[in-house]
Amino acid sequence: MIEFEIKVVKKQMSSIHDYEIDSYSVDFKKNMLIMNVSSNQYKKQIIFYDVFCYRFYEEMPYSIIFDLEERPIESFYTENKELLIQTKNYVWPIMYDSLQELAAKIKDSNLHYQVLTSSYGLNGWILAERVEIVTIK
Repeated sequence: MIEFEIKVVKKQMSSIHDYEIDSYSVDFKKNMLIMNVSSNQYKKQIIFYDVFCYRFYEEMPYSIIFDLEERPIESFYTENKELLIQTKNYVWPIMYDSLQELAAKIKDSNLHYQVLTSSYGLNGWILAERVEIVTIK
């Protein structure tokens, strides 16, 4: 019998582990969310383009990033089902009649589910078309 070792390799864009979240801003006209982060003398921006919606929890000063992970879009529905049901009547994130309709609109928009975890402070997620991590000089 032949045994195989399966490794899950996480796609890393740029290391932001242990970076402090200095600030973030949302431009609703351009559908962008920009997060400014730093670690010692290094500064970076995490830029989310074509943001559909986002949700942050435990927002506080000195938040330290643990990871930014892209999860399968199907996980978005299972991990946020209660939130989507609770906010449907408030037309959030958009007007829709069923979760299936919302899922179809999200799939058609080619969105990616980015989950931000922190070892201290701000946690949350962003649905956006793409994310880019840029080093600031």
